[in-house]
Amino acid sequence: MSTWFMFMFQESNSYYADNLISFHNMVMMIIIMISTLTVYIILDLFMNKFSNLFLLKNHNIEIIWTIIPIII
Repeated sequence: MSTWFMFMFQESNSYYADNLISFHNMVMMIIIMISTLTVYIILDLFMNKFSNLFLLKNHNIEIIWTIIPIII
């Protein structure tokens, strides 16, 4: 039965709906794992003390790899 503020699917009445709910749960778990890994990598890059500060200020290469795909 559907209620207000229900975050999951309703109870299924068929075999295909059960498979769809299982597929949804598996895909959501994979998406959450990828998102968690991405956030961890980004935070690790921001907190890194060994980064080369001169390497991060290269604006020319950023302009080049932004404009080349536009031209292609």
